[in-house]
Amino acid sequence: MGLKQVTLQDVIPLRHIVLRPGRGIETCYFEGDEASTTRHFAWVEEDRVQSVATVMLSSRLINGESVPYQLRGMATDPNLAGQGIGSCFLQALHEEIDGSWWCNAREVAVRFYERNGLVRIGKPFDIPGIGPHYVMVYKKTAGSE
Repeated sequence: MGLKQVTLQDVIPLRHIVLRPGRGIETCYFEGDEASTTRHFAWVEEDRVQSVATVMLSSRLINGESVPYQLRGMATDPNLAGQGIGSCFLQALHEEIDGSWWCNAREVAVRFYERNGLVRIGKPFDIPGIGPHYVMVYKKTAGSE
């Protein structure tokens, strides 16, 4: 099946397993999750959600340009790691999102995002209780569509 737009409740289980293990389920809900401009996506194969992410309208000024969208909560089923599912999902999101986007990438995920067309911006910063992150950006250009 591939890329599918889903509900907030569809993304919470993988967010919990991958991004907030050992924490309460309430930590898996992000500010903006229920905004009318927010969209939740999943990579689905054989009726199984394999990867999830949320795209929010959350403009950020990066190198003098406004980047309109933020990717949040990307997570892939750890049992499927190394199979290219996250990359397929992210490439499909590049095509789906009508514009450039940015994210706060965990330090351990920076190489994954770089391999998938994102560029690291600035120095690392810490999100308390989560760890080191980098701002990363994907610039949609005429050649990337």
